[in-house]
Amino acid sequence: QRSRPIESIVAEAHQLADQGVQELILISQITTNYGLDLYGKPKLAELLRALGEVEIPWIRVHYAYPTGLTPDVLAAYRDVANVVPYLDLPLQHSHPEVLRAMNRPWQADVNDNLLDRIREQLPDAVLRTTLIVGFPGETEEHFQHLMGFLDKQRFDHVGIFTFSPEDGTAAADLPNPVDPEVAQARKDALMALQQPIAAERNQRWVGRTVDVLIEQHNPQTGAMIGRCARFAPEVDGEVHVQPGEDGQQAAPGTLVPVEITGADIYDLSGRIVGARAMVAAARAQA
Repeated sequence: QRSRPIESIVAEAHQLADQGVQELILISQITTNYGLDLYGKPKLAELLRALGEVEIPWIRVHYAYPTGLTPDVLAAYRDVANVVPYLDLPLQHSHPEVLRAMNRPWQADVNDNLLDRIREQLPDAVLRTTLIVGFPGETEEHFQHLMGFLDKQRFDHVGIFTFSPEDGTAAADLPNPVDPEVAQARKDALMALQQPIAAERNQRWVGRTVDVLIEQHNPQTGAMIGRCARFAPEVDGEVHVQPGEDGQQAAPGTLVPVEITGADIYDLSGRIVGARAMVAAARAQA
């Protein structure tokens, strides 16, 4: 892991802001370790605060390993206005024995406590995770533990994968492989559990007015497709946007206020809040 200096990242961010970039994503294998090699300790909190001075509306972080989400890092998420409270936590599993087999024993003791702390400090946090089923040695008891964990934690977004042995990795030679059909059935069961949770989490946004970054535009139908801050590009859902009451359109690459009017398992839908509606809302608040 090799970190770039804070000054280098901030300088590039300013250049991107000058080009009109609306979203900056910080991504690495273990982003919460940022700066450890350069400064002798992780400096993600300091990096986020420095990026708060850059005129880019959304700063998003992938991936947030649990042990790196220190009080300082969570405080930076809370305090820096353009840092999106979106946490992608690659947890992989919940049972201590499976985590130990995955060589992630440090994670078993922090999941529940960490998630409680995140939600306490960041009430609007959007939580995403990825899970693996069918890891060698995973028993039905292990899987039921994972089902209970997923049901309890109510993640906004979950990616679920079946274990796939890769040549040359330690996991490829582990004993007690799980039958592929069993692994697929476990994935299907987790997906069936998560889908109504995801729909409920999306439903909470109906009635809100949020900024949406328009990414596609169909000039024939007038429909637009974009994302609000709760959706990362390519891995999460979309917002399907209709023109405002005054026919207002938005070009790709622009942020516009959208009233969310509908939700399903993965996506949201809404309508641009036109100038007249914005003035009326401002008067109502006054």
